[in-house]
Amino acid sequence: MNTINKDTYYRDHWVEVEQERVDAYQELFKWRPEMDPLLAPADIQEGHIVVDYGCGPGGLSLELARRVGAGGLVHGIDLNAQFIKLAVQYLAEEGFAERTQFHHVSDDRIPLPDQSVDRLICKNVLEYVPDVSATIAEFRRVVKPGGKVHILDSDWGMLVVEPLGHEKLAELFAAAEHAYHTPRIGRILYSEMKKAGYADVAVKILASADTRGRSALVLHNMVNYAKTGGDIDPARADALYAEIRQSIKEGTFMMILPQFLVTGQL
Repeated sequence: MNTINKDTYYRDHWVEVEQERVDAYQELFKWRPEMDPLLAPADIQEGHIVVDYGCGPGGLSLELARRVGAGGLVHGIDLNAQFIKLAVQYLAEEGFAERTQFHHVSDDRIPLPDQSVDRLICKNVLEYVPDVSATIAEFRRVVKPGGKVHILDSDWGMLVVEPLGHEKLAELFAAAEHAYHTPRIGRILYSEMKKAGYADVAVKILASADTRGRSALVLHNMVNYAKTGGDIDPARADALYAEIRQSIKEGTFMMILPQFLVTGQL
């Protein structure tokens, strides 16, 4: 068993990201046109100042920079220093350096003044923060009156992976669950936003079926988390992943992970 702190691993594995995952995330996190519905409720306009909270290597930041135009600004924020370096480089190469500022942080506080941004976007990050309520309150601090906070996140309790079925998938996720602080974050986002005092909180759920194996990286990471935690025989975890890979090869694979889109206004 690898030596890890299972109480903090949900954050530790984003502060220090192995190169294999970094390389994969640079491709996986790139914005694609079919993802446009994920951002639609945020109503991002030219001239807006926008926070990309948990920006990773910059894929979403680039799309936000396109949308805010030359008069806008995107603040990318992340715990991982290498992600920040890659994001700066990526946006510069794409010609959007002047529309972006990137901030490497060591905690969940946003290094911006109160009421200083028009929109805050948080995509698939809240499942990893230590205190969801405190982080949502921090979002509210930096957004101007009339602005919006738009959160997108998963609910791993609704994950479907075939060919594994319910029992095998439950076995795998139970061994990997230490990598997610709040794995069922999707279902509580609405109530958390309401409790934090946001107005006009709206919820959408988008779900699509991956039948080509594009999401195999997510499952590969899950297998590695399970093996790192030491609560499953590594050979068993590898055998489950082999079933997944074989189904992709045979054309019988399907993965569904609903995305909750929760938008609140100040």
